[in-house]
Amino acid sequence: MSNRPNVVFMLGDNVGAGDLSAFGGLTPTPRLDRLAAEGVRFTNFNTEAQCTPTRGALLTGRMPVRTGTYTVPLPGSPLPYGLSPWEYTIAELFSDAGYATACFGKWHLGKVPGRLPTDQGFDEWWGISESSDEADYTSYPMYPDEFEVPKVKKAVRGAPFEEVADFDREIRPFMDEHITNHTLEFIRRTSDEGTPFFAYVAFTNVHPPMIPHPDFADVSKKPVPCNIAELDHRAGQILDLLDELGLTDDTIVVWASDNAAGTLLGETMGSSGYWRGSFGGGWEGSIRTPAMIRWPGRIPAGVVTDEIIATYDWMPTLAGLVGESDRMPTDRPIDGIDMSSFMSGETDTSGRESFVYMGTDAELISVKWKTYKVHFRYTESTSWIAPYVKPQIPMVCDLVADPHETIDLMQSDLTAGWVIGAALQPVMKLAASAQKYRHIQVGEDGFEGYD
Repeated sequence: MSNRPNVVFMLGDNVGAGDLSAFGGLTPTPRLDRLAAEGVRFTNFNTEAQCTPTRGALLTGRMPVRTGTYTVPLPGSPLPYGLSPWEYTIAELFSDAGYATACFGKWHLGKVPGRLPTDQGFDEWWGISESSDEADYTSYPMYPDEFEVPKVKKAVRGAPFEEVADFDREIRPFMDEHITNHTLEFIRRTSDEGTPFFAYVAFTNVHPPMIPHPDFADVSKKPVPCNIAELDHRAGQILDLLDELGLTDDTIVVWASDNAAGTLLGETMGSSGYWRGSFGGGWEGSIRTPAMIRWPGRIPAGVVTDEIIATYDWMPTLAGLVGESDRMPTDRPIDGIDMSSFMSGETDTSGRESFVYMGTDAELISVKWKTYKVHFRYTESTSWIAPYVKPQIPMVCDLVADPHETIDLMQSDLTAGWVIGAALQPVMKLAASAQKYRHIQVGEDGFEGYD
């Protein structure tokens, strides 16, 4: 067994800030609750506007507006969207450090050769290249024959991908079971080989179409609790295997969600807890999701923190925890902060004072600065496709006194204008950085680095 820790990163899809019972949710999630209790539970973990932006941030340690992953292109778009082949990913970092690397589940960072997981540092992959909603496409009688049939794919590094099954309503309820089984097989195999591993486990729940697995269909009459219960069970299967193989103390486990709970036909699919908003907006309930980390003996247990954490902090933090910070690239802006000393209890703060939230048009929506929030744009409804409203003067909220973001201090107390100036500091820093390191455009081919 290597003396370097293994890393398992599990990512839920659209699990809201109030969906897990450790975060106040009504669906029991005993395995994830226990995982959170055995490490650090984050109550101020901040995600990006959509699936692709969050996953791009996670993989690169960079803001999606820099990497051209700030939006999910419309179906049929001719652009080869996703991560530029030039980007250096967390999988490449672990691979260069001698880890076996695998991605199982939803990718959503490109579907053409050069932009698939096995082109971006993963040794193997099984899953879908796009989003879960494609499982319903072929159920429409008028779905054109000339359109691609969504597929489940697999690949190994250095070889073309293979299509292994149709991705449709028949396989949809079993996707997270398959993802988990592939993960278990990978962990067993690499453990037998004595190789440290990095497993990126990107579950498909709770993304529409939400068709409960038969084993969890009796949890509720509604699909979301069924899917949440399954996510908890699947995490438990992976944790049980680590116990069985004696790897628990030698494995860093992270569980997080990529986006907030969404709405369909005006009904919230999950829970944002006591935060305002849902997927697609700029409110706290649109940004915060559950997150937790465990490493027995190295990361203190029973910690609950409201320190600001961003998705792009995971890459430098995990690199720091495994002793590979020197592999972080220095030829480009890295927006993530190495929080390994905070995670291990050596410091009391995460080092992050602000979080800049950009829209799917690459324009500014809001900035969280310490315990204040400044809205430069916002949505007036909970619909995930609601248009953004731009006020004449940005809205300022105090998240401690007003966690529901209903009181605009610029209307109740005009003297709070200085908060806008504080919130603009990271925005101006980003703009200045872009003058030297231009933003990669969506689908841009041929980018080879900065001069």
